[in-house]
Amino acid sequence: MGRHVSSGRRRALRGRFLLALLAIAALVCLAAFAGYRIWDETRGRPLSRHGRPSPSPTPVTVTLALTVTGPKCEVFVRVPGGDILVNRSMVRGQSVRFDEQRLSVVLSDAGAARVYVNGRLRPPGKAGQRVAFNALKG
Repeated sequence: MGRHVSSGRRRALRGRFLLALLAIAALVCLAAFAGYRIWDETRGRPLSRHGRPSPSPTPVTVTLALTVTGPKCEVFVRVPGGDILVNRSMVRGQSVRFDEQRLSVVLSDAGAARVYVNGRLRPPGKAGQRVAFNALKG
């Protein structure tokens, strides 16, 4: 003998199933929207040393703004006696910005990066020349 499900019970089960599908779809949409908002807010803005987006893009003069203009440049930036903020090879178009009191900077190719310290363009170095300098806020 087979099981018999009444038509009223079948409608109730179908309604619960559709309600569960609707709830799952709403959760997926909410998660996608939240993911998009996070991606959109962090896109194009550098990360702070804690891995979070830097504060709003208000026109504040930062201690150091560096953009690689050559094919490639090894970039090392640290807070003296503290955290290493960047230690990587960067390619043309990549940039970093930091707003710290004092920074130690080393570039493997001084001619391959455009560097601003406190909003002022630092004179470019010779192509292929390693350069090290400190950037002080102010």
